[in-house]
Amino acid sequence: MALGFPLQAVQEPLVPCHQVFVNFRGAELRHNFISFLEPALKTVGINVFVDNNEKRGEDLTSLFRRIEESKIALVVFSRRYMESIWCLNELVKIKERADEKKLLVIPIFFKVKPTELIGLLDEACKSHGILHEAHILNKWKVALECIKSKTGFPLKDKRYWFSSMPLNLITCYSLKV
Repeated sequence: MALGFPLQAVQEPLVPCHQVFVNFRGAELRHNFISFLEPALKTVGINVFVDNNEKRGEDLTSLFRRIEESKIALVVFSRRYMESIWCLNELVKIKERADEKKLLVIPIFFKVKPTELIGLLDEACKSHGILHEAHILNKWKVALECIKSKTGFPLKDKRYWFSSMPLNLITCYSLKV
C-alpha cells in the first residue's frame, strides 16, 4: 500500500556499549595509573570508558548512562577518591547496577587499604567542608561498604601489573559477560 510520501529509515545513533567503565579520582590518577590501564585494556580488545572529556560542573547524567552501558566497572580507590563528589555519586550508581545484577564490579585499591576508606570519607567531608544531607552521606557510605567488600586487587607500588592476573581476569570477565 502506497503512502504517498517516500519512506525514510529513521535511525538513532548507536550508543557504544562499553565493556568496562573506570571510576577513579581524576586529579590523582588520570596521568599515571589510568594512563597505563586504559591502553592496556584497549590493547587486549576491551572497549573501555574513561571520562576524559566530561566537563566539570555538568550533571552526571551522561556518566550514569555510560555506567548503564557497561558490563564491568573498575572502581579505583585511592587516597583522594573520597574528595570527589562525582566519584561518590558514580559509586552509588555502580552499586545500584551491581545490586540489579547488571554490572560486575571489581575494586582496585591504589595505595590504600579497604579498611581506610570510610575514615578517608569522614576526613574528606570534614577537611573540605563537604556538608551533605544525612541521607546522601549514608548512600555514599553504604555504596562504599558494599563495593570495598568485594574481592579486589591491591596495588601498592608503581609497578603496574597489566600483563599479570588482574588484567587477564578483567579480559576474561569482559569476554564472558
